[in-house]
Formats: sequence, structure tokens, C-alpha cells
Amino acid sequence: MANRNNVATIDLDELRKEIDADRKALTEKEAVLRFLERKDGKTSAPISIEGVTMRNDGVIQLDELIPAVGRRTLFTDVQDVISRFGDQEFTVVHVEAALKKTGVEVKGGKFPRSRISTALSKLEDTGVIVKTFEGKGNVPHRYKVKENINDLV
Repeated sequence: MANRNNVATIDLDELRKEIDADRKALTEKEAVLRFLERKDGKTSAPISIEGVTMRNDGVIQLDELIPAVGRRTLFTDVQDVISRFGDQEFTVVHVEAALKKTGVEVKGGKFPRSRISTALSKLEDTGVIVKTFEGKGNVPHRYKVKENINDLV
């Protein structure tokens, strides 16, 4: 805090830094406490590590590690989005925009379009979609959902 003309002012950036440092120190102390409690066998509640619950004796609950039925993947999200395109042609860019519009964030790398393209290739291999135009360079491939293609097949 600075004092200018007998008026106290608060530097917000400095205050945020102090709060972050305090938060970090508290988190570290809590981790040490959990470790010591577990070591002494005095843990009173299950410990949760990144969404996985362990019993008081440190055993991981295996039923939480089994993926839920119907868990969403990029492949299923792409499949869902393209099913809404009807008989329209679409490109990777269209799929990416539709995914964003539906709230799906493509994770796992710098190049989300390459992951979408891989999903589209798999859908093409399984016969769900058909490539209607072979792109080259910076001209993208175009696709259609196969069931909506009448005169192209």
C-alpha cells in the first residue's frame, strides 16, 4: 500500500499477488496435513485426488476408474454435429464452428482441425460420410452425410 497525501491507496496487482501467494502456501500446508494424517492412519474422510476417491486406507475405488457408458469423445461429438447438417456439404471448418457453437472444445494439441479431420476420415472409412470434393493445398475436402446423398453415389 502506498500513502500519497495522507490518502491510503491499494495497488490491486500487488494485492492479487499476495492473495495468490497466500493461497499457494495454504494449499501446500493442506497437502502436508493430508500426507501426515494418511501416514499416521488418522484420516477421517476419503481423500480425493483429481476426481478419484480413495478409501481411508489409501485404496482407490476401482468403480470410479471405469469409463461411464456413453462418455463423449471427439469422434461422437463430430458424429453428432454432422448428423445435423442434413444434405449440405461441409468442411472441417464447418464442423469446427458447429462444435464450438454447441459448446464442445476440441482439446489435445495446437491443431484442433487435424483432430477433426482424423475423425472425419474415420467416419468416411466406416461409410457414414462421403467425400464429395478432393481438396488440395489450402482448398479443403468437402463431405456429405451418406444417407443424404442421392445422386452423388
